[in-house]
Amino acid sequence: MKKVSVIVPVFNNERTLQKCVDTIIQQTMDEIEIILVDDGSTDGSPLLCDEISNLHDNIKVIHKENGGLVSARKSGLKEATGEYVGYVDSDDWIEPQMYERLYGIAQNHDVDMVSSGYIFEGNYQSYEYDTVDEGEYRGIGLKELREKTIYNMQVQDLGLRGSLCCKLFRRENLKKAQLSIPDTISYSEDKACVLMFMLNCESVYVVKDCFYHYVLNKESMTMEPKKDYLVKINEVYKYFSSLYDHPNFSDDMRIQAELYITQQLIKGINSRMGFLLKNLLWIDSDWMYKIPEGSGILLFGSGALVETYSRQVKNSKRLKLIGILDDVHDVPDCSYDYIVITYKYVPKVEEIRNSLIDKGIPKDRIRWFEQKEIFWKYAKDAGLY
Repeated sequence: MKKVSVIVPVFNNERTLQKCVDTIIQQTMDEIEIILVDDGSTDGSPLLCDEISNLHDNIKVIHKENGGLVSARKSGLKEATGEYVGYVDSDDWIEPQMYERLYGIAQNHDVDMVSSGYIFEGNYQSYEYDTVDEGEYRGIGLKELREKTIYNMQVQDLGLRGSLCCKLFRRENLKKAQLSIPDTISYSEDKACVLMFMLNCESVYVVKDCFYHYVLNKESMTMEPKKDYLVKINEVYKYFSSLYDHPNFSDDMRIQAELYITQQLIKGINSRMGFLLKNLLWIDSDWMYKIPEGSGILLFGSGALVETYSRQVKNSKRLKLIGILDDVHDVPDCSYDYIVITYKYVPKVEEIRNSLIDKGIPKDRIRWFEQKEIFWKYAKDAGLY
């Protein structure tokens, strides 16, 4: 039996597959098997899978009809022989020490799952961690961790990150969770699996390290609207509600599950359903009332985020938009009262703030406003935290 089985679902990822698999082959630990699951690809991925497999004894390939991500993961899991199992998406890549570190923790602490963070590769890198303390969870501690599987209500953020790919699972425990997920779920399938796993496992270790690189697919940013988005979310809701009677599923977990569905519905309104006015519920416009009326502002940012801020300013007529910039070297000499940083990721905000200060911009003329998901405002007023 291998130590770790790494399952890689593949669907039309000819362009990114080789790099992905190379980073698994180059892992610093031995006794890894790699299972490539070709889920009915129509590009060159099937041939590439076979070519890679022919060069490595520890790589096997499954070719199957297209059935979606859940179906592909199930197929790979049924063939896996490792004591523990990890997943890697075929357009992402991993650090060379990832599985040596996660497996070492799993062995040393004899736990059913090890959860780590990931690095989001978008317009800039951001590091995403579980919002719970590092360490081992069993007994009462595990019960408390279950209450933070979906959200950590104390910090108004996700608790355990939903992605399966930054975790390592004991295979026998994972089977019970993964095989219970309906193939019809094609959205939030990771969150559903993690939730089911947490309801039935006995031990978890959380480590505050990042080994997994989640790569933003820029092509996906121009995807056609999902007319069936509400149907997809309803499948997730039906699965969540089927867990309500589980003995380890508390009332607090139900509230969090329903808040999660609320969040996904808001995402649909903002960006997934093709509404003419995008990002309607994304940025709380209250930030404008924290700046003196009539002030001239420069917005610092890029993409849809700064466009949303810009639209709010133009429509309110409360503030004057002087301009938009995304580089500290582009600060104009024109008259303005404040520079408003529009990024959400706090380390990036601090980097920009410090760069502006180094350029000679006074601290009191640089503003940033935390933008929590809008439903948190109403959750607070409802007494949920």
